[in-house]
This record gives sequence, C-alpha cells and structure tokens, in this order.
Amino acid sequence: MLNDYFKHDPSMCNESSSVFGECSSAKRSKTSYAEQSPLYAPLVNWSHLPDIIIHEIFDNLNFNDRTSASSVCKHWRRNVYHRRWWKCVTFTIEPHTINKARYFIAAFAKIVSFATIKLNTLSTECMEEFVSLIQILANNPNLKSLIIEPSHCRFEIPPMKLNDSEESDNVKIVKSITACLPKLHRFSIGCIEDLSNEVEHFLEVISRKHSSRVTALGLASVKDEPGKCKNFSLRPSLIKPFSGLEILSIDYDELCDDFLNNLESAVNLKRLVVHLHSVRSKHPATSNGAWQDFRENHPSCELRLTVIHAFNDISNLHVSVLRKEMPLSHLKIFFCESVNLSVLEYLSQYYRESLRSLIWVDSLSQNDNSWAIATPFYETPDPFLLMSWLCKNLEEVILYGYKYWEENLIAVARLRGAQLRKLEVAEDDILFYNTDFSPHENCLKDIPLNLKRPWAPVQRSDLHPVICNPTAGDSDEYLLPIVLADLQ
Repeated sequence: MLNDYFKHDPSMCNESSSVFGECSSAKRSKTSYAEQSPLYAPLVNWSHLPDIIIHEIFDNLNFNDRTSASSVCKHWRRNVYHRRWWKCVTFTIEPHTINKARYFIAAFAKIVSFATIKLNTLSTECMEEFVSLIQILANNPNLKSLIIEPSHCRFEIPPMKLNDSEESDNVKIVKSITACLPKLHRFSIGCIEDLSNEVEHFLEVISRKHSSRVTALGLASVKDEPGKCKNFSLRPSLIKPFSGLEILSIDYDELCDDFLNNLESAVNLKRLVVHLHSVRSKHPATSNGAWQDFRENHPSCELRLTVIHAFNDISNLHVSVLRKEMPLSHLKIFFCESVNLSVLEYLSQYYRESLRSLIWVDSLSQNDNSWAIATPFYETPDPFLLMSWLCKNLEEVILYGYKYWEENLIAVARLRGAQLRKLEVAEDDILFYNTDFSPHENCLKDIPLNLKRPWAPVQRSDLHPVICNPTAGDSDEYLLPIVLADLQ
C-alpha cells in the first residue's frame, strides 16, 4: 500500500523513521536456526506466522505494545496496518510535520472509519495535502465520521491560472466532501467560512441517503470579516429528516421558529450550538413560544450560544436574541469590545436552573478605568455575584479583558465553592480597593480555600498573545479550539 509513497519519499524508510513517529522501523527477518542446522528444525520462524495468528497477538496488546511488536519484522509491520486497529485516526497537517502527515495519509486514509483533520489552513503546502487527503477519503468505503479542526476560519488558497479542464482547490474540496457525505454519521465543517456557504448543498446530499443515522452535524462558522452575516438562510425543512441528531451547531442566521419546529423529530438531541456574528435587519428571531415547545420536545437538550465579533449587536443582545424560555447552558462572548451588564443581569434572572458556563473575552486594556465590569461591591449589585448566588449549576467563569474588583472575585468563590470548577481572570485585570495589603494577598488565600483547590490569577505570560494585544495575533487561534470543543 505504501510502496508508491516510498518511491517519492525514501527517507520515510530510514531506520530512524517509523509509521507511528515513535517506534523503530521493521527489522529484516533473521535466518532461523532451522535453515542453518537440522538440529534446530522444530523451532518456529516468527516472521512466517500466518496473518490470522498475528492479528490474534495484536488484539491482546495495547496501542504502544502493538506499535513495538510491529517492529519484529516487515511481515508483522505490514499486518499492523489492518483497519481493525485504525478505526480512529487524527491527521495533523502542519508545516513542521508535513512528512509525517504525508505518511499518515498514505497509510491510513484508505482504511480509517473516524477521521479528524487538524489543519493549518494558512499554509499552501498544508492545503495541498488536505486536498489530497479529502480526495482519498472520498473513495474510502469505511468512512463514517469526518471532523475538520482548522487553525483559522478561512482557506488561504493562492489564485491559480486554470485551463478550461482544471478545477480550483475550492471546487475539489467541495466535490470530495460531497462524495464523503452519503457515508457519514458525524460531520463538521470546522467553522470554516468557505464551507459554510455550502451548508444547504451538504444537507441536501446527506438527506438523500441516511439522514436518520446522522448523530452530529457541525454547520456553524466563524466569520473572517467581523459583523458579517448571510443575506439569506437555509430552508428550515432541510433539517427535518435528521431524526437521529444528538449534537447540532448552526449559525444564528439560520435560527428561527420554523427551524426549531423542524427539529421536533430529533428526540435524542442533547446539544444545540448557535454562533452569532451579527443580526441582520430582516432576521425573524425566535419566540418564547417556540422555545417552550422546543424544551418540551427536548427536555435534556442544552443550548450553547457563542457570540463572535458582534460589535454592533452586543448592546442589544438581551432584547433581540435572548429569550427567557431558552435552555441556555453556555454563553461565550468573544472579542465584541464591550460588556453588556443587562445581559449578565438577564442570565441570573431567567437561567437560574440551566446556566453552567459564562465566558466573556476581549483583549486586555491598560487603562484601569476602562471596560470595568462593575463599581465596587458595596455600591451596586454585581451581576457576577448575582449569577454566583442564583444560578445553581454555574461551574465555569472565564473573564479576560475587563477590570474586576478583588473583593467581588473573592465573593464569587465563596458563593460557588468547589462547584465552580474553573475560574479564570487575568492578573492584570484585578482591581484593589484596599491598597494597604500586598496585591493579590487576600484572593490568593481566600479563593483557593473556598474552591478547595490551588488557584491563582492568570499571568500575562500565560495568556494568548491576542488577549494581551489585539494586533499581536489572530483571534481564530484562541477561540477556534474552544468553540470546536462544543462538538465533542
């Protein structure tokens, strides 16, 4: 299977390289004693064991031991490539590991059942390998899952001078994905904006075959251009045949009462993820009545709302988007350059039973008086304190880019206790009312005591560059791993 690949890259056959990147290459079979002397004729030549026996041996080994055993000889190494041990493969396509990526593509793309592709979309070389991989997967009859996890939300494909008979890489990618779809039970576009424009086409293709067997669809995107939204939405009826759905992500552009009603048959739906970039002027929004029906049809389903670069709409989020009947469990706000205190108050008023996580992230500000969440705790009710007190299941609070008082931070920890599994705030963002004490002296003692585990504010050196400085990095690099985790 790999002979053609080795012809193009002989270095992958060197003694220092391996299929798995860790173990040594398969050794040449040594001549058995039986071939040297009749005295030792009864001894077994291990390199001549039948495949079925080697498979039995490998079945009783864990991954690391099987990898080591495959170095016995070429025959054993050849058997380790059987698809029974490679149902799940992650293809990591990065510039610094491109040779290993090519090796994995050659070895496993034809046999894998559950494929995850971690891809650097800004590298031309990586994009070329991605196109090759997708084309091979399109012809893999075993494929059941295709999950894309890109480094950025866009494809960087250089313009090509094409002949009439040639296709662009974008066309090749869409065609190959389309060929994969009829076989898939799980599929995610990885929030890639280029692919989000094909969502309606993808749904049409899947629904022709086995839509009832699809359990997870990742159709939400991250827009490269802030505030951008579609001028149209897909037909809500396209989602109706997917009765087996357990996890679904979509853009807010697609969300409406009709869409929620068409999910009625998906009785096993556990998670609905919605990405909002902006609210177009003619968006129909959703009603409390539709959400009430949704909750009755899906009593175990949680709603995760992610707001990204919505500069113009964050101030009106509690009016135009949030509805009190939503089963909201997670709210993530990324790089909207504003905090809406009314939204925070809305959370503690209407989502006391459902809210589990709040993430509000922007780049840090050096001005102590800018982007402050609230005045000191003794002057006005702090919405974070209200949430900590009233939201019974709140277990995660992440706050970057906004000044917050030390006294209030301590109060949050006291109210939530050990139930608050994650509390993250930047050290530079903590404000101190009592300057007689050393900075952080109180919170470093009190918060770990209440959380019943070690705790410290996040130092600047441990923050992603784009949080320290909005021009020092790409926000995709920070937020994509977080939002893609919603599909896991």
